[in-house]
Amino acid sequence: MGNVESQQTLQSDVKFTGIGLMLGEQVELTIKPAPADTGIVFQRIDLPDSPEVKACPENWEDILPRCTSLQHGETTISSIEHLLSALAGLKIDNAKVELNAQEPPGLDGSALQYVTKIQQVGLVQLDAPRRYVEVSEPFVVCDDDKQLLFLPSDTFEVTFAYDHPLTSPQFATWEMTEETYINDIAPARSFCFEAEIEALQALGIGKGANYDNVLVVKDHGETSSELRFQDEFVRHKTLDLIGDLYLAGYLPKAQVIAMRTGHTFHAEFVQALAEKGILDQVKSGDSQEIQPIEAKDIYRILPHRHPMCLLDRVIEYENGKRAVGIKNLTYNEPIFEGHFPVQPVMPGVLQVEALAQLGAWLLLQEIGEEDQLGYFRSISKATFRRTVIPGDQLRLEIEIIQRRSTLAKIAGEVYVDGALATEAELSIALAANETERT
Repeated sequence: MGNVESQQTLQSDVKFTGIGLMLGEQVELTIKPAPADTGIVFQRIDLPDSPEVKACPENWEDILPRCTSLQHGETTISSIEHLLSALAGLKIDNAKVELNAQEPPGLDGSALQYVTKIQQVGLVQLDAPRRYVEVSEPFVVCDDDKQLLFLPSDTFEVTFAYDHPLTSPQFATWEMTEETYINDIAPARSFCFEAEIEALQALGIGKGANYDNVLVVKDHGETSSELRFQDEFVRHKTLDLIGDLYLAGYLPKAQVIAMRTGHTFHAEFVQALAEKGILDQVKSGDSQEIQPIEAKDIYRILPHRHPMCLLDRVIEYENGKRAVGIKNLTYNEPIFEGHFPVQPVMPGVLQVEALAQLGAWLLLQEIGEEDQLGYFRSISKATFRRTVIPGDQLRLEIEIIQRRSTLAKIAGEVYVDGALATEAELSIALAANETERT
């Protein structure tokens, strides 16, 4: 099976204070350790109920120019690329990022201070394998002169081509090890051109920018301060690219080639990976191939019977962690006889029920006890993003995010054609089947 890399998180909290580059707001930020398979989750502790926003393709929104933003519901996080880049460069898979403003501090315009402080507290390995975004064939997105390409590879390698009329073209390639990132990428600073400053200010951004955190390129190519590297521009573009690609939720294991790309293009590329189903295929380092578990075997464990059988098969699972199931919808489903018969739509509540059945199956097949049932205890954060109709195939993904002996909290997502249709968090209580519902 070879060497399996473990997921990592921080040993302890790391705190930062400063001013955000785009909006100029004072901010305090704390990066905290997080359990395996959490991913990178931001939490706005300045807002009521301290809402969370996970770094993932479906939460990307094009909110502010010249930076990368997330939005979930009404909660927005902006300018996350430098922090995400530092976490990706250090191979930190899981972290909770608490902040009391819309964007992290800009610090010196690079990722270096994030890296240095995280190194001071150190990292800890978790009892879970790291997963990578991998491709088996070239995957490319082009738009005019912009191009971003993933090629199959056993390592993470970045080639970036950058040019601008006021600078000489810069081209560089790195195999992205932690050492390379720390020494060659993290110190590269944000830059802008003097001729752009007035236009950026007119857009209401760059309020926190100054000569200490942004390298300004003047009309004849001279810079506002001494360069840290002769090719600092292409290094910073690479820094941004690494942070933006971490929107996928996983590090790439690919040869990445970028030409004249920027934040929006990077995020659209990650969304294209998701729509193509490539992110669905991210495999655990020790995942085992399983024969699909068909409905007849699923419902030997679950007590449901027609017309409430909402799983056709289970195609992946890891005990105590996650499962992926499939539900194929046909026009003959009993639910469509009464739910908008002229224009049938699968009720959102039944999509959540399908996620719950998958969660209950994962729990019950693991403990292997007879006469146990899984009951709903709660549903929260349910969002229905698109209609689900006859002919659709539902890909159901659930992850156990908290577990006690008889109670599990589960995050679930429903995808159709690679696009997120429904998401919810639910809790399931296990009890003997003679227990009455309360």
